[in-house]
Amino acid sequence: MHAFFKRLSISASTAALLTVALGLCLTALCYASARQIESENMQLLLQYHAGGTGLTASHRASLYVLLGGLLSSLLATAYVFQLMSRNAVIARIAGERTAALQFANVRLSEDLAARVQQEKSLRLRERIIEVSANAVILCSADAPGYLIEYVNPAFERITGYAAGEVIGQRLEHLQGPAQGRQDMHAITTAMREQHEGKAIVRHFRKDGSCYWSELFVAPVHDDGNGHVSHFVVAQYDISTVMRFEQELKLQSRHDTLTGLANRLLLRGRMEQAMAMTRRNDLPLWVVFIDLDRFKFVNDTLGHDAGDLVLKNVAERLRDATREVDTVARLGGDEFVLLLPQHGKGEPGTAILQRILDAVAQPLQLGEYEFLLSCCMGVAVYPDDGQDADTLIKHADIAMYRAKELGRGHWRFYASSMNAGTLARLGLESELRHALERKQFHLEYQPQLDLASGKVVGMEALLRWQHPQLGRIAPINFIGLAEEMGLIIPIGDWVLRTACAQVRAWQVAGHGPLRLAVNLSARQFKQRNLLHAVAQALAETGLDAAHLELELTESMVMHDVEQATTIMRKLKALGVQLSIDDFGTGYSSLAYLRHFPIDVLKIDKTFVSDITHGDDAAIVRAIISLAHSLRLKVIAEGVETAQQLAFLRQHGCDQMQGYLFSRPLTAPAFEELLLQRKALPA
Repeated sequence: MHAFFKRLSISASTAALLTVALGLCLTALCYASARQIESENMQLLLQYHAGGTGLTASHRASLYVLLGGLLSSLLATAYVFQLMSRNAVIARIAGERTAALQFANVRLSEDLAARVQQEKSLRLRERIIEVSANAVILCSADAPGYLIEYVNPAFERITGYAAGEVIGQRLEHLQGPAQGRQDMHAITTAMREQHEGKAIVRHFRKDGSCYWSELFVAPVHDDGNGHVSHFVVAQYDISTVMRFEQELKLQSRHDTLTGLANRLLLRGRMEQAMAMTRRNDLPLWVVFIDLDRFKFVNDTLGHDAGDLVLKNVAERLRDATREVDTVARLGGDEFVLLLPQHGKGEPGTAILQRILDAVAQPLQLGEYEFLLSCCMGVAVYPDDGQDADTLIKHADIAMYRAKELGRGHWRFYASSMNAGTLARLGLESELRHALERKQFHLEYQPQLDLASGKVVGMEALLRWQHPQLGRIAPINFIGLAEEMGLIIPIGDWVLRTACAQVRAWQVAGHGPLRLAVNLSARQFKQRNLLHAVAQALAETGLDAAHLELELTESMVMHDVEQATTIMRKLKALGVQLSIDDFGTGYSSLAYLRHFPIDVLKIDKTFVSDITHGDDAAIVRAIISLAHSLRLKVIAEGVETAQQLAFLRQHGCDQMQGYLFSRPLTAPAFEELLLQRKALPA
């Protein structure tokens, strides 16, 4: 029955109720059966016997059956209930224990999974340490040795030591000789005080080579009591970074091209040298050096050749100076020397001469040989300045005064030079605004045809009339405008103004006058020269055939091929070209034959001494050469009748000079034209 109820999965109380119900049913059935038997017995007894005692006994038996059935049902019910209750208790206990076992199993599974994950993590960390590019060292926490217990492969690769060679050794032994271990102080202090630390340390590999590393040390604590059991040291090889920093430091204080000291290092050296001079009471020379014709090398052979020249000159300066001297490059072709003077040492003038001689040595650049030279200015501390900037500035001023003497000179600074420099700076400032303030004007010097005696043209000459400084000579500002880059806008103004004026005279009936305008070297090389000339002609209406552009010998011989190309393009516009100051430069007759020019102008230096043998021969040769090349000849600076007679005798075509007329303003020149027109033919 217990198995039956268990299969039905019913509770103990329900099973007891069902048992009672089943017992009552069985009791009722027994009772009904007993009553049927009793009824049958009654009929039999009525037939054979008479009396009522049998009925009572039979009825009592039925009651006994009923009571027995009820008692049996109750006992069965109690038994079933007790049985089912016990089963429920067993099931509950079994369920609780099963749940506990399941929970324990889950925890065990989680612990096993965590253990597996931890082991994987440990193996991963171990592999990371093994493949790390940085060295990792595990040391014992036992002072004072802190013996090495483990190193990774990166340590072996960086240091050249095998693991077996360093395990068991003291950590500080890895740095090399004892005298170089002061860098480890921060690391040993951190280990002694059991905290993190770092330091940049110089190490030595097994082969003795030096390298720089950054060390990080950290304590390793036990899990239980937190006691420090080990130290882990991470070593980063920073040799490349240190080399880069050293290079940056070197570059910040040295010139990248020549390796000489730069302005920053020069300033520091000057401060030190001046302090030493104050102590020993001996002068300090500051020498400013500028190369002559360096721009010519740069422009003709390119900047690579220029760099090669600078490197070569730097080496020559180093060789020509002493160890106590400083050679610096400020930029371009400018160098500065610091020459401390010693009572028993070599005199400074001897060093200056040795420098001039060293720079003047021939220099071979490819297939070309150059003879360089330099000019030097000297400022003396403490007489010429009390600080570095003043000394360099005064030495620079002295150098420019040396350049005025020619190549290969030096000069000492004098206070009077400063006044000239200040005047130049003032002139530069005024020159920047002269054009916009309309302080320029043009004068025109007539050009006379020697055969007919007629004025056939004029040369336009720039003049500067300053409201305070008065009339400023062209020699004082033309070169300055060239250096400052102002010559291009000034030259454009000259060209437009002169073309407009000549066109106005032509319209007024003064004939087909020819206008000569000088071009500077910077104008000749500007990219929009053709456009500027064409635009001036178009705006003013002057015919291109009436415009003559004057070029100097040095200008066209600087780069013959480029000059020829530019001249051909100008000729394509229809203008005429002339070589000004012919004979003062270094023209090659072979090149002269190919230049598309129309006129040669004899320089006034030859005309002034035309009555003497040498200059007379030169002038005759120039006139003969020009005519053989079908060129016209104009003589400049004719001031005497003897000069004029000589020129006419030898077939010179035209002249200009004070003998006929000084340069004239536009109204005065027009008055001259009217006077010449009024003369009888």
